[in-house]
Amino acid sequence: MRNDADRPTVSSADFARRFGQLRQMQDDEAIFVTHHGRATHVLTTVRHYTALQEGGSERPVDGAASPSLTDFADCLTIGVVLIDFDLRVLAINHVAQAQVDRTKDDLVGQRLFSAIPLLQGSLIETYVRRAVTSREPCSAELPSLFRADNWIRVDIHPFAHHLTILVHDITEDMKRHRLADARQSLREAIAVHDGIGYACVNIRGHIDRVEPTFCDMVRLSEERLQHVAMADLVPISHRVAFREALDQVLTGKGARTIDSALLSNDGAAVAVRVTIAELRGVYGNEGAIVLLTRQ
Repeated sequence: MRNDADRPTVSSADFARRFGQLRQMQDDEAIFVTHHGRATHVLTTVRHYTALQEGGSERPVDGAASPSLTDFADCLTIGVVLIDFDLRVLAINHVAQAQVDRTKDDLVGQRLFSAIPLLQGSLIETYVRRAVTSREPCSAELPSLFRADNWIRVDIHPFAHHLTILVHDITEDMKRHRLADARQSLREAIAVHDGIGYACVNIRGHIDRVEPTFCDMVRLSEERLQHVAMADLVPISHRVAFREALDQVLTGKGARTIDSALLSNDGAAVAVRVTIAELRGVYGNEGAIVLLTRQ
């Protein structure tokens, strides 16, 4: 008979009585022998058994990870190194090989720090040995030992029988963070300079954000300036030239500098030199920044 999983089964009580019938099975078929409803043994042919043994006889060589694990690591876009607790390399994916300028044939089965002398005495060795001893994961951001001016993040995860070392190239992230720090410093410098102001406008030319000096120039609070068309703050005599410059920037034709003026809330015109540059984000043009200096 067949059970609910649609596989042929026979109870242990019927097995002896039906053995003559059961032995006439197909070469690739297996019959599950049950005891009190639970499968305990499998009856199959010698040919099928031999085929199963031959198909499952491949084993990873000593000092290497299983093929499936290695294949998975090669699918990742970060460096992956697997080592045992004796610090011998079990597997290394293509990205990590490129990161350390070694091939897997140079490394698999070898002690990691002997095979890559540049790592000896480094912080990476310190963190790896600490993880081996404590069995606790750790992470660090470090300058790359193999590429000048590059940065990496190393994540070390101990498991039952090995450590996984993940190596991320974070050079671009570090550059962005440094650039962000420079931008913040520039904003702070502009904020304390009473002759320079700026406003950020969206792709329609409406104000999204202003800083205090700009507000002081036009005698209006930041709340009053939100969503106001930037061109409306320019006297009519300068408005056409300002709009042309802003449109050129917003259509990707590069930064522009013009002499112009701003209308303040008290009716006076403040002469300014205006520089307009495009604001670009991940998805393209997000508006422009308008920098003004008093004349």
